[in-house]
Amino acid sequence: MHAITPHLHVGDRADARDVESMLDAGVTAVLRLTHGAPPAYPDSVTLVERPLVDGPQNDPSNVRDAVDRLTTLLDADETVLVHCSAGSSRSVAVAAAALARLNGTDVETALERLRSVHPDAEPHPALVDNARRVVE
Repeated sequence: MHAITPHLHVGDRADARDVESMLDAGVTAVLRLTHGAPPAYPDSVTLVERPLVDGPQNDPSNVRDAVDRLTTLLDADETVLVHCSAGSSRSVAVAAAALARLNGTDVETALERLRSVHPDAEPHPALVDNARRVVE
């Protein structure tokens, strides 16, 4: 799990299953971008599911919905773990779009910030394009 800001963490499926580490990091909400059954979380953790695929097959409105939901959680001072399977593509693209929107920057600037903390961050180009459209 990579702390991008004090309230935004990006991770993979294993991070999302490590409830103890999540709670130690102060996570109060999980934005799950994967498919399948989620792990069990305590009542203190809000689970939001917005499954996406890693590539160009996503409906842009689904990407926008995931970014909108993440932005709403962060605006409400929740500490969020946004995760996908590997923690390097879907979660990174959605987190970058939310950061860009909240900070009034562009997606490239937000991606640079993410990569400074999470060097394996490499979102699919189609997801980056969707993120740009969400922020514009």
